[in-house]
Amino acid sequence: MRTLLALSLLALSALLPIGATAAQARSRCFPETSFCISGPILSYWEHKGGLFVFGYPITAQRVETVEDRTIPVQWFERDRLEIQQDGTITAGRLGARALELQGRRWESLPRVDPLPPGSGSECRYFAETGQLVCDPFLTYWQNTGNLERFGYPITGLLSERLDGHNYTVQYFERRRIELHPELSNTPYEYLYGLLGRQVLDVQSLPACQGAPREVQFGLNERLTYVDFRPALTCPTTSYADIPASSQLFEGGTMIWFDMSTPGRKIYVYHTSRGEGGFSTYAAFDDTYQDGDPPLTEQPPPTPPRSPIVRSIPQRGFGNIWAAGERQWLGYAILSERPDQANVQFFGGGGVAIQLQRTGQIWVFGPQPDQSVWLQ
Repeated sequence: MRTLLALSLLALSALLPIGATAAQARSRCFPETSFCISGPILSYWEHKGGLFVFGYPITAQRVETVEDRTIPVQWFERDRLEIQQDGTITAGRLGARALELQGRRWESLPRVDPLPPGSGSECRYFAETGQLVCDPFLTYWQNTGNLERFGYPITGLLSERLDGHNYTVQYFERRRIELHPELSNTPYEYLYGLLGRQVLDVQSLPACQGAPREVQFGLNERLTYVDFRPALTCPTTSYADIPASSQLFEGGTMIWFDMSTPGRKIYVYHTSRGEGGFSTYAAFDDTYQDGDPPLTEQPPPTPPRSPIVRSIPQRGFGNIWAAGERQWLGYAILSERPDQANVQFFGGGGVAIQLQRTGQIWVFGPQPDQSVWLQ
């Protein structure tokens, strides 16, 4: 009787549609991104940290060539999971890839000296990459996955602009750890960078056609992870080593540059403007002419022992300031500084300006709320 029952079930299963068997494989789908995870990658995702570690899936599982290996992969907000040829699941080397896309290959970055014996420092030296990891990053690295999750450190501590704020970060082969002081004393004080989404977005950008027009000062590499990089599209007109100046105000910065025949421009960066205090910018033609009368308004008196001396901008800055920018900028707190600049315009609208004296790169995107500066 048991044999007859088994044979009946076997015959019934043979009559089921092929898709019914496939449908039995467990999967999890996420309406947030409209992608699903299944199979070995789902098991790995669930057992190694889930949403907190990897984020949501942002592609389906697919075959890609990764470091000379053609393998199944799936991209997540913070990672790329890979099925190796022997069936094991590993995290992608997105920390190294992110630096490479920025033109900063970790192999060419400065190496540090080993710690002297008995130094007692709360750091660990990695001879494999010539970098240190120190507390509190070291404790976090050790307690949350060490080599398997992060790989070796490939930079020291860096300051990077993320979502409009400066954060202390450190790159590892597979990840970027970010220190978020605004989330101190919470489980989110240290976060894994969104390298999956960022690397995938940059890799998906269409190739720029025609001869390169970039000013050769590392600009495009530094722009790799600016939030509005895709909107800038490809570089167009550029100007190298042209006259420029800048001036710092209570609420922002003014930048002037002279392109000769195309004219002179003034870009105004507001550190906080509008609801929520987000940064914005405005761009103007510089219409100042030699002989125009100076501004004679007097700034408010400087409080006793104050390190800040307020002043009134002059020339082109003064004209723009008096025409309405004063309400956002306040008074100047440093004198106007002569400089030289490299300037790059982009096809999608927007411009990037590198001031040679400070090395800062100011990026102004197609929209007024797309502005950032990179040191």
